[in-house]
Amino acid sequence: MDRDVAILKRFAEYAFSSLERTCEGLTETEADWRPVEEANNARWILNHLARIANISLPRIFMGDPNYTPEGWPEDYREQAYGLEKLLTDIQTGKEAALESMGGLKSAALAEDISLWGGTKKREFGIFAYLGEIVTHKGQIAALRGNIKRRREKDASFLA
Repeated sequence: MDRDVAILKRFAEYAFSSLERTCEGLTETEADWRPVEEANNARWILNHLARIANISLPRIFMGDPNYTPEGWPEDYREQAYGLEKLLTDIQTGKEAALESMGGLKSAALAEDISLWGGTKKREFGIFAYLGEIVTHKGQIAALRGNIKRRREKDASFLA
């Protein structure tokens, strides 16, 4: 595997593993909590990350802006799936992403592909979506930290 791709793949492994650690022990009740009505909850964020792992990243690896995995529901975004399904879907996407990354060559990172807002380098899309995983992992960690601190003051919070 090319050095550039190997580094990206290690970062992808880190990003997904960090997300997995952050979600350990997350409950269905915690997944639906939001600090204010307008905020996203962990369930929405995990749904978003499942779509990134299974649709957005593969589109970039393949250079096909219309790719959708076989059997992927058109209304996935609108569903309030359980944590087990969301985390399983993210794991499936992670495995496929890592396998696809392993097949890339450094030269492919510099190729122009069709992305949101026009044509961009493939590496731009990969960086952007791996950044999304890390950013949204941080949002889930912040939500969980808020829940923990509230429980320290009130043991019945989300009990």
